[in-house]
Amino acid sequence: MRKLDKVQPANLRAKKKIIRRIIEDICGRWKIPLENAPSARQVRTWYRIFVTAGRDVRALVPCNWAKGRREQRYPEWAIDEINRLINEKIAVPTPSSFRKVRLLANERLKKAAAERGEAPVLLGRGNRIGSNLLSRMLRERNKFEVLVATTNVREANRQAQSVQLGPQGNLVNRQWEVDHTPLDILVIDENTMQIAGRPWMTAILDRYSRCIVGFSLSFAPPSWASVMDALRVAVMKKDWIIAGLGGIERTWDCFGVPGRLITDHGRDFKSNSMEQAKVALDFELKHAPPRKPWFKGKIERWFRTLEEQIIHTIPGTVLSKWEDRKFYNSEEFAVLTIYELNWIVAKWVIDVYHHTKHGKLERTPARAWQEGLQEIPLIREPPAELLIPMTGLVVPRSLQQSGIRYMGLRWDSPEFAKARAFLPDSANVQVRIDPTDISTAYVYDEHREMWVEGELVEPTDARGLTLNQWCTIAKLRRRIAEDDELSEEAALARAMEEIGQYVKERVLERHKGKAPKRFKRFVSAGSAWSAIRPERLDPSMKPPGSHTVGITQVKSPPLQPHAPFTDPKRRRKTVKEKVPAGGDKKAVTSDGSGVGDASVDGPEQADQASSTTTARHEAVEPAATPKPAPKAKLKMRPMNYGGTTEED
Repeated sequence: MRKLDKVQPANLRAKKKIIRRIIEDICGRWKIPLENAPSARQVRTWYRIFVTAGRDVRALVPCNWAKGRREQRYPEWAIDEINRLINEKIAVPTPSSFRKVRLLANERLKKAAAERGEAPVLLGRGNRIGSNLLSRMLRERNKFEVLVATTNVREANRQAQSVQLGPQGNLVNRQWEVDHTPLDILVIDENTMQIAGRPWMTAILDRYSRCIVGFSLSFAPPSWASVMDALRVAVMKKDWIIAGLGGIERTWDCFGVPGRLITDHGRDFKSNSMEQAKVALDFELKHAPPRKPWFKGKIERWFRTLEEQIIHTIPGTVLSKWEDRKFYNSEEFAVLTIYELNWIVAKWVIDVYHHTKHGKLERTPARAWQEGLQEIPLIREPPAELLIPMTGLVVPRSLQQSGIRYMGLRWDSPEFAKARAFLPDSANVQVRIDPTDISTAYVYDEHREMWVEGELVEPTDARGLTLNQWCTIAKLRRRIAEDDELSEEAALARAMEEIGQYVKERVLERHKGKAPKRFKRFVSAGSAWSAIRPERLDPSMKPPGSHTVGITQVKSPPLQPHAPFTDPKRRRKTVKEKVPAGGDKKAVTSDGSGVGDASVDGPEQADQASSTTTARHEAVEPAATPKPAPKAKLKMRPMNYGGTTEED
């Protein structure tokens, strides 16, 4: 300080160059390492204190030991008054600003001091309380009590509880986690160039290897259709994805049926279709405990990795924080369609994420998957032709002479007629429909123990549509029919014409803008995989039915059902002796129709009816009232993938 004070003229004492020269001179004389030397800014601060103290170097000594203990500056009644004001204005669900509370505190302290006959104790600047007094008193309080006052007990418990690691997987394909999320990106429609909105993503992750075994992109909100689409991708081999996408350098080896699927408490995960798919694929469905996110934290963390590493770097991203969106117009930069986004996500998952070292595993997810295969038996793969019957939308309906009817649609086929021949009138059957393509319906034939197909008979214009698209058309048709009092056919034709005209108008515009929600939901109702998904009705594909699927030399028994089915609620038939006026006994059923009066059309139905009639006559003895034979209950059975018990 004394050497700096001798520098002339005085204005040079603030120059950084002069101060650094003095620091180097002092450090060289006293052998002080330069890394321990003070900065020029610190020396400048010391000099200001030195001059202010009358050039007394003792002013630079902190002497914290001599400051002593700081006592309370305000009296107890003033502290109680301030605490009362904090409880009323700050520790509430709708807190006021500190500035307003400080003004109120000044007035209250003056008023309370006047009532007590004392002078107000206001030790801050401008005859007010200190600016940091309120915040310091709030920090000294119990944090849990403040959270309870500002939020509620549940939120306070959530913030106070410890963050746990969550359960770890022990084997490949043993535990899978599934969840939905809206992606932080705007995509456009490929035909109209309109902004379609933010797509939803449903992803399934293997807990042991952290591999993504399947995902689905669509504009439809979370439902069983999106879960089914992701599950179909997860359980099957991914050769069709690698061949259809193009530009993928590595393989996607993840497939199989999980031992347990961990979900949250969404309605789509508790639906009847989910329960039936669980029985069909033979896995356990586990719902994570509510308000405990660490039980399903790996898929949640992967969503964050996806957003940070790829989604937030693509044009059209909406970013995750609102303050980052101030200078970025997402709608202006949106250029990708949902199919292009699907390729980008698949490319990143297969070629980047699966081959990047994971911080917890200390290896890549692809390597963890390959090493985990050595500890488990061969992976189960369900037959491709039975995947839709096993994971489709469950629709309980009765198989009538006209076929299956659902939401104004009708499916029928000769296979349905064969299955109907062995069923009583209006018998309930389990029907499966693919929500992404309503052209085909599946019914389980209990007599032949196999799934049979039925094509969409009417309306034929609905072939190839998704279930969501058909619901939109049916709703518009009902509105048109009510307004114009048209017939069903005319209303349907007009609805199809209006929707087609609307799409053409958007195509002709060819400019980017925000598309209406009804356009987005109708045009983009399908899955992003539909562009490369192979045709389901392949001529070389075997019809759904019995198979011999073997993972070893041992083959499964013939006519083995490969999908769940339940015993439909049939009308119980009892055989009674009815004596007509002529005295002859005739076996009739409970519905009053005689066996001998059965009439059939066609040679095939006639043979079935005659065999059924013969069987009924053999079961009835004319001499005494017979007891009906006990009916074998058909229980829901999981799929048999072959192999021995030891291999399972």
